[in-house]
Amino acid sequence: MAAGAGPTGGKAARRPHGLVERAAEISVFTRLLARGRLGNGSVVVLSGAVSTGKTELLNALVDDAAATGAVVLTALATPAERDEPLALVRQLFRTPPQFGAEDDLAWPRVTDAEAAPAAPTDTGTAPADQLSTSAVHDLWSAIDTLARRVTVVIGVDDLHFADVESLRCLAYFGGRVRASRVLIVVSENIGHVGTDASRASWHTDLLRQPHCHRIQVSPLSPRGVAELLDTRLRLPVGTVTTTRWHHVSGGNPLLLRALTEDAAAVARQPAGLAGLAEPTGPAEPVAPGEPAEPAEPAEPVAGTAFGQAYLTCLHRGGPDLLQVARGLAILAESGSSASLRQLVDADEPTVERALDLLERAGLLERAGPLGTGRFRHPAARAAVLAEMSPGERSHLYQRAARLLQVDGAAAHTVAAHLVAAHHPPGPWAFAVLCRAVEETLDHDRLFAAECLRLARLVCSDDMQRATVALLRLRISSPSAEVDPLTAAEHQVAVQAALGGTNREIARILHITASTVEQHLTRVYRKLGAKGRADLRSTFMQFAREDLD
Repeated sequence: MAAGAGPTGGKAARRPHGLVERAAEISVFTRLLARGRLGNGSVVVLSGAVSTGKTELLNALVDDAAATGAVVLTALATPAERDEPLALVRQLFRTPPQFGAEDDLAWPRVTDAEAAPAAPTDTGTAPADQLSTSAVHDLWSAIDTLARRVTVVIGVDDLHFADVESLRCLAYFGGRVRASRVLIVVSENIGHVGTDASRASWHTDLLRQPHCHRIQVSPLSPRGVAELLDTRLRLPVGTVTTTRWHHVSGGNPLLLRALTEDAAAVARQPAGLAGLAEPTGPAEPVAPGEPAEPAEPAEPVAGTAFGQAYLTCLHRGGPDLLQVARGLAILAESGSSASLRQLVDADEPTVERALDLLERAGLLERAGPLGTGRFRHPAARAAVLAEMSPGERSHLYQRAARLLQVDGAAAHTVAAHLVAAHHPPGPWAFAVLCRAVEETLDHDRLFAAECLRLARLVCSDDMQRATVALLRLRISSPSAEVDPLTAAEHQVAVQAALGGTNREIARILHITASTVEQHLTRVYRKLGAKGRADLRSTFMQFAREDLD
């Protein structure tokens, strides 16, 4: 929102998408604005998770106020100016308000040169670039003087990014609006609230006052989604099947608009114009025999726009949300809450808070086998994974595999993370990879072969090489049986692959030569091998490849 001042006369106010959803919030603001005109000012805080429509609602509210003749002072807090003292206050006072013919108001300008030092602290020093209390009072006096002539609305977007000194000024203003014709309306992301002690005074000192009102802005319901689709796709609300659109977007307006852009791209229409142009006349009648236009949009397509919007939400939500989302993308619903915390290196309160915020923003649903949360659409997980560097993905996949192995996950689950890492694992992974081959051989030979390739890379002795050789025989032989080798059969087969005779194997394993022969008969059948020569030649081939 650009900084500015002044009424807009009869200008039509912008209405937020999902008007049905926001009617109650608009009504509250309208009542408070009416009270403000009578000298009973208020503070309104639009609070919600990232990208739930707070900015759009704030814009609509201040436009409504301007349309009634109020002077509107606006500012946008940004991360880049968060550490710049008075950056936000300078926006509010940058432009003198224009409100009528009697424009003789002395309007202050906040500059570095005019920032007087505050009272000394206990250490005898004063914070740099901090306005004195008298200077803050002078700024309020200018607003109050203006408010005696016309209702004043101060609108601040993304307050969570405001610098500390500007927050101090706003808190001072907010404490005095109750007996004035001033209404302060701000938006803030709940994900940032309470994370910085230096900014806590805005909430602890001001929002407990009776003239301060918090309005929770939540994602759109299915009805709100239907309304937005009606606006964007020009389809009557009653004919739109919204269940899937609401599920994929979570009701998040930013994601929902991205889905409509992807839908337009699929339909080969200009994304910025699809469904947005005003109708130019009555719809063309459909001739008899011609197919009618579909009554509802197709299944939502989550494409490039959706992925970019999802990442935008995560980055705007803060580093904790981004890191937890990355952890969930790596674990892919396979881990516990404990493994997620260890993977992202965060404590339980931090992870739980991030999961709650992701759910409240519509970015995740708290479901899945372990209740940590899952992505509403595969495209969301794909976008999160794609944004990470190959090195970071590999590191996290390997770390996740180890955590899952310690957590007792199935071998094929651990192996899937090792395969996704695209990097040779540590020696600990050999046994897990071999078990994964056995678990998946009958239904996913390609994955089994990939697990076997990794197992071969971490072989450390001839016993392990022989084990890999046996598994390779089983994968490559069309006549191999589904049943895996028993532990005893495996021991005999390994010794045979290493070149041992029946008598030598019997002595090593402390069994009879007859038992060795019986085991080998079953081994040949299960592996689809022609005999001892097959076992030996496969092992020797592996040994030569390792030397190369």
